[in-house]
Amino acid sequence: MMKNLLKLTQIAGISLMSVGLVNAQTFLDLETNAVSENLSSYLKSADDGWFAYSIPAAAGTHSMCCYNQGEKAACDLTKKQYGFGSSSDSLYTDNIHVFVHLDNGGIKRVMPMGDHCQVKAKGLTVDWLTDVSNNESINWLKHEASQNAHDSNNSLYVLSLHQGDAAPEALVDLAADNAGEYSEQAVFWLGQRQSDGYEYLAELYDSLPVGEVRRKLNFALSQNKTKDSVALLKGIALEDRDSEQQADAIFWLSQTDGVTDLPEFLIELMSTTESDEVQEKAIFSLSQIQTSEANQELAKLVKDHKDAEVREKSLFWLAQNSPERARVAAMDLLKTSSRESEQENAVFVLSQLPSEQSSAALFSVIKGDYNRNIKKKALFWLSQSDNEDTISQLEKLL
Repeated sequence: MMKNLLKLTQIAGISLMSVGLVNAQTFLDLETNAVSENLSSYLKSADDGWFAYSIPAAAGTHSMCCYNQGEKAACDLTKKQYGFGSSSDSLYTDNIHVFVHLDNGGIKRVMPMGDHCQVKAKGLTVDWLTDVSNNESINWLKHEASQNAHDSNNSLYVLSLHQGDAAPEALVDLAADNAGEYSEQAVFWLGQRQSDGYEYLAELYDSLPVGEVRRKLNFALSQNKTKDSVALLKGIALEDRDSEQQADAIFWLSQTDGVTDLPEFLIELMSTTESDEVQEKAIFSLSQIQTSEANQELAKLVKDHKDAEVREKSLFWLAQNSPERARVAAMDLLKTSSRESEQENAVFVLSQLPSEQSSAALFSVIKGDYNRNIKKKALFWLSQSDNEDTISQLEKLL
């Protein structure tokens, strides 16, 4: 195997060190042709086909490769369709091997491969550029991304993997264009840079105008997994001038790991805001935490909050997470609330509980001291049951 590898590199006129290989098996099935040119010079007269070059990877970059039905596989440049990327359990890579497919004079695909990914291209020869610098690669990819609104050729993804400050600075510039999808994607890929992404996201938060690109910062911050990112996301949730961004930040906080005080934070937020949208997102976010503490806070809202709509929404989400707590809360509401709409909602929630709990609670409403309309609602929901025991009890009752 090693003899074949040495023979291949001799034919290609390129050494392992110049390609930046770490894993000696990486390019066993790939024939290369060494080209001593930089990108701009090469692209002026390049023919259709594949070319490649290597640059240093950003710190903490997992090795990229192709995947087949979720399993890592060799990347075959002769295939038209394939998925590629990296996962959190992939080995780290020191280099990015950038493979570019030219077709009809345009860039069809840009594929980054890590040190631990095998690449093959039977019957093809790949031009290997030996004089491409990190900055030249960044500038070229930045230009490509700005010309490709949907990032269909992966320019932004590859750009985000580059080492050094120039890469995130380029992403900031693209985001600052505020130009729609490629700017939104630039924000996303900044969030994936765990080592240095936060400071650039914070810069964009201060400089971007209110709108969709700025709102994408919420998700990017939730993905960044640093304490500073969580702190900024909390700040947005508390007092951002854009109510849509504020509400969206609340949601992404509930999807972010490591926010230990989130239930208390959301309850405090609800006590200070007058925005219905913010309150609704806070309730939903509480329901997404799915801990005993969060469910307890939802139950408190059902019991004590002054706003009937907040009580109704809290009861609905409580029923999704903790049916027994929801049953108790709904029965208490039926006894204490004077609002018929709220009582009807409580009966509906009881009807959505697991079968046995639901039937027992609804029969207790029918037999209890409640107004005729509420009993009729309970009877209606019981009549929808296909449980034999429930049907038998109904027959006896009638």
